[in-house]
Amino acid sequence: MTPEEIRQQLDANAQRINSQRNLTPQAKRTMLARVYVEARNALDQLREDESAAVGRERAKLERQLFGTTGFNPDPQTVIAKRDAADRAARYETPAEAEHAMRRAERDGDRMLAKAIASRAADHSGEPSWAALVHQYVSDKPTEAETLKAMQSLPDTNDPMWKLQQAMQYGLGAPQGLGDVQGHQVDALAALPLDGDVTAA
Repeated sequence: MTPEEIRQQLDANAQRINSQRNLTPQAKRTMLARVYVEARNALDQLREDESAAVGRERAKLERQLFGTTGFNPDPQTVIAKRDAADRAARYETPAEAEHAMRRAERDGDRMLAKAIASRAADHSGEPSWAALVHQYVSDKPTEAETLKAMQSLPDTNDPMWKLQQAMQYGLGAPQGLGDVQGHQVDALAALPLDGDVTAA
């Protein structure tokens, strides 16, 4: 279900509950709390699923760009990749890393060049490191497309994205529930309805 469908379902459930005359006010509030919690949990799950999907896609693209794609998948490759990563970690400035990457590409050491680009990507919040990643893919069309796809993904840690998510998956309380919020809603939803269904 989409967020809008979940909200519409909540509205329909709330109208049905509010229209029942055989319920006490307390029973109505408890039942409203239950359908609200159900809708809220469904929206929370959708939001988590979206964030997880972005994370999976980013991880897949990172593996394509900085992993061992294009190399023989054997133990020697794993060792070589680890060694290249260790060497790349020694370069503390973008200038050092750029010099080493140029030398690696000149010498045909694709593994080291890729490891240096991966290190640069880890610091890509800094313009000089980010430029190094772009330099790495500049003559590699496939890698350039992969980087472009990575950059098109939202940053799930960005405050603005989180605000947009909160708005997209937000949920207002249905009529009749009042201003009960947070754990109070869960506590109200957990109340038993025995003896409270039929109005006196």
